Amino acid sequence: MSEVPDETEETERHSTLPAINISVRGLEEEQGKSLAYCVGAYLGELGRHIDLERLDGVTIDTDYHQALRDLDRGYETSYQLSASSELVEGIAMAPSVIRDGVLKVHMILNAAYIEALPNPEDERYSHALHALAHESAHVEISMMTDKAFPNTLLRSTYEDVADAFEGKTESACWDEYAACRIAARFGRDPLDDYAESFILHLDETKKRADACIENYKTDESYDEDRLVTEVTGYYGNLIKVSAYLLGHMDGRDLSLDDVPSVRDALDSHWYAPYFHRLQAALRELWGNYGQWEHRSEFAPIGEIANDVLGEGGFFWRWNAGGVYGFRFA
Repeated sequence: MSEVPDETEETERHSTLPAINISVRGLEEEQGKSLAYCVGAYLGELGRHIDLERLDGVTIDTDYHQALRDLDRGYETSYQLSASSELVEGIAMAPSVIRDGVLKVHMILNAAYIEALPNPEDERYSHALHALAHESAHVEISMMTDKAFPNTLLRSTYEDVADAFEGKTESACWDEYAACRIAARFGRDPLDDYAESFILHLDETKKRADACIENYKTDESYDEDRLVTEVTGYYGNLIKVSAYLLGHMDGRDLSLDDVPSVRDALDSHWYAPYFHRLQAALRELWGNYGQWEHRSEFAPIGEIANDVLGEGGFFWRWNAGGVYGFRFA
């Protein structure tokens, strides 16, 4: 298979890909069948390198956003899947689902990008292969997390908004770091994309969060729930895109000197210490991959997230019963 690493020890492994259904929507029948067959073949090969035991199935759709809305998660939830943040475009997702009491992962792919996979001459081919590898990595990571902490994914509840911010940031950052690290050697090298996205968030995050705070102070219709959602969303996304970049860098054994645009952007920036703290925390988790004993091992990421909020002048307020609001610096 073109552009999949040829490592003798790994390629001798049997594929971990289970029998799955690959659904293609929005394409002509013959094109859809060809694409489904091709994706299945690539997943079979990727399954020699990445554990796909818990893959539930694959949906490829020209209407990516509708496919996210249509997915049967296998449990009652009011949460609506949506594509990425306002600063980046989503092309694929691997959300967890429950099937017969077992946590699995269903892969949803944007047909506009993945349709290039059958043609190695297509300029989008390497991008499609890397996206498929990245989502495959999420399948393995979800399984490893579920095995380490049974009955927590999709089944955990948070005590309050602060706990939710910490927990969701911890999970998102670890998942994307590990997925990027695992997928780093497959297909195209998205380093420039990750660097560009990180620098964009580095430039925009505080400005946008500050604007939300100002709107809250001056606009009576701008309520507390909206403020908390938007401010934590901006800072949470900054930390998450950092994890993408760090995972890919570590997967390729790169340092900041290999990414001068990021190195220069971080120079003397308020976020620089948190970037380095995040890298250390994620590397420690990677060093114990699959052998974690308690969720508290992920807590340093949440601590970093709260410190980043504090840099933005946003602090949680506490009372004897727990969090009940926020304050500004």
